[in-house]
Amino acid sequence: MPKTTTVPDYEKIWKAFTVILSFVVVPLVGWVWNTNVAVAQIQNDLIDAEGTIVVLEKQVEEADVNAKAIISMKKDIEYMKETLDRVERILAEK
Repeated sequence: MPKTTTVPDYEKIWKAFTVILSFVVVPLVGWVWNTNVAVAQIQNDLIDAEGTIVVLEKQVEEADVNAKAIISMKKDIEYMKETLDRVERILAEK
């Protein structure tokens, strides 16, 4: 009669534990990988957004300078109109 060997209980428990652990660890590795990829994409988007913000801030500063120049020109034009009106009144009186 062949001799049968029995597997000790602690080995059965260990094998069951490793199988259960593999069902938990493998999906977690995939989740961590996907999370790292998503974080890297967000960081790249943030870097691009920061560059865009710098460009837009420069454009806003330029627009502010241009707006101030336009306001100054508008005041100058109004002053010239007033002056021309005075000259016209003076010439009309003579």
